[in-house]
This record gives sequence, C-alpha cells and structure tokens, in this order.
Amino acid sequence: MTYIVLDFEFNQAFDFVNNCAAKPNPECRFEIIQIGAVKLNENFDIIDNCNFLIKPSIYKKIHPYVEKITSITTESLADKRAFPDVFKDFLNFIYNNNSQNEVILCVWGSSDIKTLYRNLAYYDLAYEPLIIKYIDIQMLATKYFNYSKGSSIGLKNAADLLKLSSDEKKFHDALYDAVFTAKIFKIVKPQNIPIKIFNSSRILNKKSLKKSLSI
Repeated sequence: MTYIVLDFEFNQAFDFVNNCAAKPNPECRFEIIQIGAVKLNENFDIIDNCNFLIKPSIYKKIHPYVEKITSITTESLADKRAFPDVFKDFLNFIYNNNSQNEVILCVWGSSDIKTLYRNLAYYDLAYEPLIIKYIDIQMLATKYFNYSKGSSIGLKNAADLLKLSSDEKKFHDALYDAVFTAKIFKIVKPQNIPIKIFNSSRILNKKSLKKSLSI
C-alpha cells in the first residue's frame, strides 16, 4: 500500500482588461499550476516528496487573487512544462515505474480529486471512467475535533489545534500544504481509515448529455 498525500494550487479565469471575473472554460474551471505531494510508508512517515510548477495553457495569466495567496506569478511559470508532461513525472513519483503498487491518494477535501480528473479529461489523459480510491483527511480532522455536522476545519486551523509548528505565510504552497496534511493525517487517523471512491463516469455522462443536446 502506498499513501500519496497531495495538494494542488489552481489558476482560474480573470478579465484583465476590465479587471473583473471572467467566464471560465466549462471543461476546466480550475487549472492546476502546482502539484505538491509526499509519499508515506506503513508508519505514515514521509519518505519522499515531489513539487512541480506547471505552465498554464487554459488561463495563461495568473489570477490576481491566486498570485496574492500563492506568490506564483505568470513570469515564474513561463519556462515551466505543460500539465501533460508534468503529470507523467508525477505518475513516476507515485509508482516508481511499478504500476502494480496499490495507491491511495490522500487529500484535504474531495474537491481536489474532482479538479484533478477535470484537468486529466481536458488534456485527453482520461480515456475512460476512472475509479479513484482516496482518503479525505479534512473529513477525518473535522471528526477528530468534533466539528458540527456540515462544517469543515481548515488546514491551518487543524495544524494550530494540534500545535504543529508552521509558517502562516507558506500555506497555499502545494508541497508545504501536502506536508502538513500528512502530519495531520498521522495524528487524526482512526484505526479503520475510511476510503472513498471517486467515479468519473458521472462527469462523463453529463458531458455526453451536453454534447447530445447541442447537436
């Protein structure tokens, strides 16, 4: 079993001429511009990590708010590779060229899994419905701290409550967030860790319906 704790930073549509929100591409509302991940052993200790910055192709300029919270600029990504090339290296990190490993992705909230799939689909890297096993560490932390139903704890708040030393200014860096997600996971994990299933066939069915209606 291989646990991969990952985090993404995203870019999104912005109208730089009128300095206001813009209509997003419906096929990919949030474009991944950074992948940070750590690999855990059976004791949930970090044994490896990766960090990839990605040149955007959908929203070529970085949204002002994204730049503010991540410090990622359009210029800093100009010489980086596109998502399809980076994703190949990310897969090599996950499997170490051994696709027989059973991999469980671990994320802070399920939205990252959906965004990952939409980026894969946009670049035609998802040729069929994907069944992705994943662990929602935010859900585990929310239960650990007995948050009320319908609410969720933030990553920094969880780190603070667990008295994990952190630098507030470094949050919203994908690798930094992945490291702290992994540290929190090691503390809050229950004896029986619930594994969720993301089934992309629902998204594919919606796309097929939209295409049929547009014909």
